[in-house]
Amino acid sequence: MTKFHRNFNIMSMFTAVLLAVTIFFWRTFMNIAISNIFLNGVIIGTTIFGICICFAQMFKLLPEYRWLHAYFDGKAISGFAPKILRPISMALHNRHTQITTSSLTELLDLVLIRIEDERDSVRYITNTLIFLGLLGTFWGLILTVGGFAQTMMNLNFGDEYILQNMQNGMAIPLAGMATAFTSSLLGLTGSLVVGFLGLQLQFAQNTVFQDLTDFMTQYVLQTPNKSTTMVELTTKAPINEITYSKITDIYDMFSDAGYEIHDLIRINGKHPAVVALGTNEKLFIGTANVDDNVLENILKRIELCFADTLEGINVNVKILSVDGKKSDMNQKIIHFESMDALKKYLFSHRNIKPQTKEDIDTFNAYAEYINVVFEYLFKPNK
Repeated sequence: MTKFHRNFNIMSMFTAVLLAVTIFFWRTFMNIAISNIFLNGVIIGTTIFGICICFAQMFKLLPEYRWLHAYFDGKAISGFAPKILRPISMALHNRHTQITTSSLTELLDLVLIRIEDERDSVRYITNTLIFLGLLGTFWGLILTVGGFAQTMMNLNFGDEYILQNMQNGMAIPLAGMATAFTSSLLGLTGSLVVGFLGLQLQFAQNTVFQDLTDFMTQYVLQTPNKSTTMVELTTKAPINEITYSKITDIYDMFSDAGYEIHDLIRINGKHPAVVALGTNEKLFIGTANVDDNVLENILKRIELCFADTLEGINVNVKILSVDGKKSDMNQKIIHFESMDALKKYLFSHRNIKPQTKEDIDTFNAYAEYINVVFEYLFKPNK
């Protein structure tokens, strides 16, 4: 059993034991919870949410782990890695890709940044639980001190029922002490639970990253005659890390919006771009910081090629460019001020994937044709 699966099993067993203990001591647990149902309910809900987040991220990591080992074990793999390892899979996807020792470090840094982003949510929930526990402690102390003060002020030592009045007045301070202790207990317990699951998740992520490092190091060492440029998608023109990161983000946006990612290309031999296919002959090219003249030229080349080879099929081609300009929805070249603006546009134009066998066959034929066109138009320089 690998370290990855061992961490997953530990998470599952720990959660099962926690659930069993909660059920076994249900009455005690409920007595603690109802001492301040609002604050303790928030703490319990946050703990459950944190547990779900840990398992959700673990389940998201499973396809990454499977893709990594399947690819480097030589098994047939179609498409890119789900998300975290996508920069690596994009670099390896095209047969003309070249990766050197220096570019490998930058690629691994991109993957590590994505892993750290995944960890932030678990850390925040753990810290939130500690904060809620401390909040309940101070809330309870305020109620306790205020209750004692109110009780002492209302006492009449000449009253024959002073003991009974004192007993009734102690209800508020005791309730405050219950709030302080129970919220602290639940907050610290919740942070311990989520923290332990987050630790196992971190171990699993480290396992994936270590396996990736080993595989990629071996991959680079086996190909010593490569160019010394950074990561190459289709030509020898280098791409800086910021541009490469933008392209991977654009890829994610298309994928999340339901489009089929066709390939990675170079516009004019140097500008990286993502080609996304949608049903009903939709074709999008997503890129960043490319001159208008270059975009217009490439659009004309594509449409001219379609006009010469297609009959009765109208391919709707649009180029989506993130370059700080405002969008013009009436043009086939649409500019966006930011990545968020592009994301908003894509999610307002989500793609509905084909359902019937006939529609699927039609889409596959369309995708195959696009492949031929782009092989012709963007054939890499040898």
